[in-house]
Amino acid sequence: MTFRGGRSPARRGARTRAAAAPKSAAARPPGVGRALRARLLLAGDVGGTKTNLALFEARPRGVTLVEAERYPSQEHGGLAEIVRVFLAGRRAALAAAAFGIAGPVADRRSRVTNLPWVIDARPLTRRLGVPVALANDLAATAWAIPEIDRRRLATLQKGTLRKGTGPQDGSLALIAAGTGLGEAFVLREGGRFLVGATESGHADYAPRTDEEIDLLRFLRARFGHVSVERVLSGPGLVNIDDFLASRAPGTATVPSVEAEAVPDRAAAISAAALDGSSERAAHALRLFVAAYGAEAGNLALRSFATGGVYLGGGIAPKILPALMSGGFLEAFTAKGRFRDLLGSLPVHVILDDRAALLGAARIARSLTRS
Repeated sequence: MTFRGGRSPARRGARTRAAAAPKSAAARPPGVGRALRARLLLAGDVGGTKTNLALFEARPRGVTLVEAERYPSQEHGGLAEIVRVFLAGRRAALAAAAFGIAGPVADRRSRVTNLPWVIDARPLTRRLGVPVALANDLAATAWAIPEIDRRRLATLQKGTLRKGTGPQDGSLALIAAGTGLGEAFVLREGGRFLVGATESGHADYAPRTDEEIDLLRFLRARFGHVSVERVLSGPGLVNIDDFLASRAPGTATVPSVEAEAVPDRAAAISAAALDGSSERAAHALRLFVAAYGAEAGNLALRSFATGGVYLGGGIAPKILPALMSGGFLEAFTAKGRFRDLLGSLPVHVILDDRAALLGAARIARSLTRS
């Protein structure tokens, strides 16, 4: 499984409380009621930029958010420090904890990508006094899929239900472009829900067109090995823009602004593409969307995702108009003799930015049943 990642919470964290909290809770004196509440689940989403922690209550058919808080990861020395700050002053009796982490997890241990943190479940278990699980962040998001509110999904392709199957049948595929590229899959059979994490973002980039072959050559000269993450991620969109700039010197993605002065070039490129202010940016985003569709289709084939393909991560919701314009599905289904199969699969974009937290809570809940 996987795990991701104050000065006082009032200064460093941004606290929220579940909207569904009972109205009577507002009348309780501080701290009263928390000690009386059933033991809670501690969930975390640990990333290179931010770490989200939350408390959930276990319900007969799922979990319910109690409160959550966000911390800047780079301002802390490790997850244990953030957990200590989060729990300070909270009279929370824990039942279990689980964390989704931006990095591979092996032997209950993870080195966080883009952070000098090593997270080990064993000392956390001793410190918290409850079972602790670590999971890859994409695996945590995959755990959330059964409980994501359908209103928090954008459908790119409705798909068709295969003969002899129900809505709870078939494997699922999850792909998420953000700071990096993550992929995971879910096997569903006989009521069982088995999540598999991968590091597929570091597999080879597979160009499909002459232009993409030229992009591969450009990136190979820059990086040597070209993984799909070099194209399909925030930094990947910047790489695509650099490639286009090398072919058309003098063009600009963000008019009148030097690239070095833009704090988030990927966001600037996508914004300029979507508002029509830069043809080069629009070209870059078209290439990005096609790469996204092609890789999502590859993952769907590898996992035989007849239950559906889900796009997570921070980029997809922000470029939703581009994803819905047709280029994504054209690349997704362009698999020769398997075009009809790919055209029959449901494809959704996850709009819930707390999906990884929700999944971590479900993992924690599973620990209380073992």
